[in-house]
Amino acid sequence: MTFEQLMERQRFIAKKYSAALIAGSNPTVINQILEHMGMIKQAMWELGYKKQFESTAKNDPFDDSIIK
Repeated sequence: MTFEQLMERQRFIAKKYSAALIAGSNPTVINQILEHMGMIKQAMWELGYKKQFESTAKNDPFDDSIIK
């Protein structure tokens, strides 16, 4: 998934989370929603880390990267 798709999914699940809280859903359901939100945040972090790594690997001023 792209970063934009993950952001859209995060917004969608946040709306479902709010609705579940207002409706008084079972704590198990709430925890599942929070777990999904955590997975989305992790995927977003990994995408950001990968982009940052790729940009710094190409612009290594000391040319001493262990990954080539």
